[in-house]
Amino acid sequence: MRILLILIIAISLSLDINAQDTLVSKYKNTIRWNMTPMAVVGPKSLVLGYERMVKPWQSFSINIGYLELAPYVNEEGEVVEFFDKSKDRGIDISADYRFYFKKRNKFAAPDGLYWGPYAAYYGLWKDASLNIIDKGAVKNTANMTGSFNMISGGVQLGYQFVIKERFTIDLILMGPSLTYYSLDANIDFELDVDPNDPIYKEIYDKILAESPALANFIKNQEFSAGGRLKFLSYGFRYGIQLGYRF
Repeated sequence: MRILLILIIAISLSLDINAQDTLVSKYKNTIRWNMTPMAVVGPKSLVLGYERMVKPWQSFSINIGYLELAPYVNEEGEVVEFFDKSKDRGIDISADYRFYFKKRNKFAAPDGLYWGPYAAYYGLWKDASLNIIDKGAVKNTANMTGSFNMISGGVQLGYQFVIKERFTIDLILMGPSLTYYSLDANIDFELDVDPNDPIYKEIYDKILAESPALANFIKNQEFSAGGRLKFLSYGFRYGIQLGYRF
C-alpha cells in the first residue's frame, strides 16, 4: 500500500492538474469511493464517503460502508477454510474535519495539502461452526460467535488532487491515533468441554490464522479464559479515495 501511495503521488504530480483559476471552490460537494478496505479487508468490502466544504479552506467529511473478510489463501494460492461454516460481516464508519493549508496550496480547497482530527469505528462480526473429528467420526461441534471492534481518534495529514474540476484523488498519507481494541470470541460446544481444554486455544489460533490482518492488530496480546481481549494502544490511518465533485 505504501508503494502504491508513492506511485500515485508521483503520477499525479506529473499530470497537468488544474482545479480552478480562483481561490473559491466552484463545487462544494464530493462523493467518493474508499479503495483501501477492498485491498486490506477483502474485495467485497464497499465504503463510500461524502465531503462538504463548510468554509473556503475547511471541510467536513464522513465515510460509511460494508466490510467482508477475504478468504484465507495459502502460499500456493489455494483458498483454505478453517471452519466448516463461516459468515463474516462488518462496518466501517469514520469522520474528519479538514483544514487545507491556505498559504501552501496553489488552488482552492479541496485541492492540496490538509490536516485535521478524525474519529473512526471499525467492527467485524463472525459466526462459524467447526466439527471436531476423532478417528474419522465427529466427536463434538463448536459454534462460535465473535466480534472485533476498533474505536480510534487521531490527527491525519493528507493531500487531495482535483483533476479537471470534477474528479479527485484523495490520499490520506498518515494518521496516527489512540485506538481501543476489543475482541470477543464466544465458543459453545454441543457436548460439554472442560474450560481448560486446549481445544479453546486451538480454535482461537484458527481464528487468527484465517485473518493475518487481525492477528497483526492483536499480536503479543493474550485471550482471557472467556475468549475476550481488550486493550488500548496506538493505531494508524491511511487510504486512497476516488471522488466526483458537484
